[in-house]
Parts: sequence; C-alpha cells; structure tokens
Amino acid sequence: MLNCTTKKSNIEDVLKAVHVLENIYDVVRIVDPVQNRVIYLETKNIPLTYSEESCYGFWARNHFCENCISLRSVTELDTFVKFEVINERIYMITASPVEHKDGHYAIEMLNDITDKSILESIVGRDKKDFTSYVLKFNDALVRDELTQLFNRRYINERLPVEIFQSLTMKKKTTLIMVDIDEFKKINDQHGHIAGDMILQEFAKLLLKDLPSTDDWVARYGGEEFLFCLHDSDTIEAMKAAEHIRIMIENNQFTIPNGIVNITCSLGVCTASGEMNMQEWIDAADRNLYLAKANGGNKVI
Repeated sequence: MLNCTTKKSNIEDVLKAVHVLENIYDVVRIVDPVQNRVIYLETKNIPLTYSEESCYGFWARNHFCENCISLRSVTELDTFVKFEVINERIYMITASPVEHKDGHYAIEMLNDITDKSILESIVGRDKKDFTSYVLKFNDALVRDELTQLFNRRYINERLPVEIFQSLTMKKKTTLIMVDIDEFKKINDQHGHIAGDMILQEFAKLLLKDLPSTDDWVARYGGEEFLFCLHDSDTIEAMKAAEHIRIMIENNQFTIPNGIVNITCSLGVCTASGEMNMQEWIDAADRNLYLAKANGGNKVI
C-alpha cells in the first residue's frame, strides 16, 4: 500500500470508502491526473515492478497517457471506462471523480481480465486479437482519423494540464497555431481528395521535427493545427515555427493529378500569468490571423 502523507489529511474520508472496493478490484488507486501523481494505492496479488511516483508508471511509461480517463473524469465529473495492456496482461480501468476542498481527484479501479471470460463477452476475440483491438480503440479516441495527429478532444483535455505544469514548474510552454494558406482554393481547384492527401502529408511533416518527445501536435480543425512546445520561450518557439514555415514552403505535395506547392502561416504564443486554455489558444490564433492578414507565409 502507498500513502502520500502530504495529502492524507485531505482524503481520509475517501480512503474509508475505498476500502470497500479493495475486495472487488485487483488495484484501487486515487490519483491526481493533473500532477500525474498517485495519492493512494492498494493492490491485490500484483507485484509492484513499476514506478509508484507517477500515475502512468503502472503502465511502464515515462510520459503521461494519451488517453487519460482519470483526467477526463475530473474534467467532466463523470465515470469512464477503458482498457490497457501491460506485460501481456489486459486491464479494465474505471475512473470516477472525487471532489475535495483542495481539488479534484480520480478513483481508479482496475481489474486484470486477461484470463476471464469477459474478453469473449465484450468482443468475442481471443487474447491476442483483443490486445490489438484495445490499443487501436484507445488510440482512436484521441486521434484525428484523417491525419492520425491528436484531435480536438486531446487538446481540450491536455492544455489545462500544460498550463498547470507550466505555472508550478516555472517552465515556458508555447503554442504554435498553424494554418495552410488559401486551402479552400486548393480544394476548389484540385478537389477534396487532393485536399485530404495534402493534409495527410502536411501532418507527417509537422511530426517530423518535434523538438522533444514531450512536445505534441494536434489537428485543431479543418486545415488548422496546434503545436505544444515544452521548455520553449517565445524566441525558441519562433525559430521552430520558422523552420516549419520553410519546410512547408520547400516541400512538393503529391496529389492525384501531379504536385502542388503550398505555404502556411503560424501564430506563436507563450503561456503567461494565469492565462486559461481558451485565452492561450485565442492569443496564438490572433497572431495567426495577423500572419495571414499580412499576406500569409509568415510567423508572428
């Protein structure tokens, strides 16, 4: 059992209720999904061969889960279920929100269902097939179908965490909003199939040179994309944005009837003060609008 004494006094009433669950589930945890910390952990016949310090350590990862239902649970104040695979074991996880005077936590209830008939009752697949199914399903929740970048749902769930961590860790985090110039004309001239092909190739180029494994890029909507760069102030992010602009300008995009050249405009904004998610996005978007209003193919 793991208890975090710094928060024990704030969750004592929750712990009393959690004891009822310990005979039902293989693992019961209370986590702070914003700080990625485990507040309480109780396991039943499962060896602790993973990090206890971070909530994602259970899954043998060194970064936050892309499909975090605990964060979703805390954000939407609802209960969510997902499946995860670790060391060829399949877990069903249920996350429910708990509110306290010092914030929101999530209670995670995990069951190892690898050798149970629940696999067949869910999808009628054997263990190997189900593992593949689980990974694809979880990924689909936070991925854009066309580009395979993260989607709007991921942005809405992840950015509040980025703001919190930027403030608490006192590290600069910067958004870059990217938009393909005159994309409507491309669709009108070459058709939507060509437009989709350009978006797919554009997405691959954006992923090509992410400065850090913690950085990420998502499709914000249509032909608009969003970068999140860690440990990057405005000057460093401007250099990264300029690199993207030049890379896109110099690339030849393949479409069914030949090749086309395109450009993009970029708006940069580093998080400051207690800026909320929408204010942060809006600030980057305003800079993007200025870049496009000044002829496009610019970084502002």
